[in-house]
Amino acid sequence: MVCLPQAVQLLMCDLLLVTRTNIWQQQQQKSAGQQPSPIHPACPQELRGFQLDLSSLRRLAQSFRPAMRRVFLHEATARLMAGASPTRTHQLLDRSLRRRVPLSSKEAGTREAAPTTREHAEALLLACRYLPPSFLSAPGQRVGMLAEAARTLEKLGDKRTLQDCQQFILTLGSSTAVTSS
Repeated sequence: MVCLPQAVQLLMCDLLLVTRTNIWQQQQQKSAGQQPSPIHPACPQELRGFQLDLSSLRRLAQSFRPAMRRVFLHEATARLMAGASPTRTHQLLDRSLRRRVPLSSKEAGTREAAPTTREHAEALLLACRYLPPSFLSAPGQRVGMLAEAARTLEKLGDKRTLQDCQQFILTLGSSTAVTSS
C-alpha cells in the first residue's frame, strides 16, 4: 500500500533532483555545444545541494521501496556532476537500464522494482551523453540507444526531452560524418 505522504515526498525529492540535473545539463550544453565532450564538474555549491537532496531521497528509500529506483539514476547523475570515475557511474546507470522480472511472487518482495520506461530512457540519455565511448560496446550502439530513448520519450509525450534527444542524435550523426570523412 502506498502511503500518500511518502509518495508526495518522493515526488518532491525527484522534482528537486531533476531540476538540478536539468540546470547542470544546460550548463554542459552551453559549454560544449551539443557535442560529446569532457564533462565539466558542477560547482561545489550545486553539487552540495544535489547531494543533500539525494540524501533525502536515500532516507526515503529506506522505508519506501518505490523510491529506490530513482536513487540509482540520481546517484549516477551525482557522480557525473562531480567528475567521478565513469566505471561506478556505468554500473549505477546499468541498474536503471536492466529490466528485472521477479521469478516468483516470493522474490517480488525482495528485489527492487524494475525501472519504469521513463527511468530507462533517462538512463540511456545519460549514458550516451556523458559516458566515454569505450563504455558502449559497439560503435553504433550510442545512436541505437538514443533512438530507443527517443521512441520511449515520444510514447510518453515528453516533448522537451525528446527534442533534446533528437538534437543530440543529429549532432552526434554530423560529428561522426565529419570525423569519418
